[in-house]
Amino acid sequence: MILSFSKPEFKERILSGTKKHTIRLDAANRWKMGMMIQLWMHNPRNVKKNPHQFETKQCVSIQRIDIVRVDDYLEHTWVFIDGILLNEDQVQQLAWNDGFDSLVDFWMWFEGGFKGKIIHWTDLKY
Repeated sequence: MILSFSKPEFKERILSGTKKHTIRLDAANRWKMGMMIQLWMHNPRNVKKNPHQFETKQCVSIQRIDIVRVDDYLEHTWVFIDGILLNEDQVQQLAWNDGFDSLVDFWMWFEGGFKGKIIHWTDLKY
């Protein structure tokens, strides 16, 4: 299955091993353990951006993630993985492992809340 990335730093961090997973929508439950993942820079259907495959990985595990944000205050934002509430240090580690520079960048990316999956290509689990 194809995973495309739009941020060049995500490609660099995947290749260096610092980005250990990706967080994606998966309403149709398409992701399965053992699937091969084709990692692309830019969407392969958008030829204007010079899309290219840069790596192939295997899906090692999948976890459910819920980011709940009830208002504009970050102290009213919670992250649950497989139904378990993460503390602030764990959320910071999640953000770094997902390739973000900071927790603020992570919050800005998922600013409206989110329900999806963590697609792991390493043995890491939360």
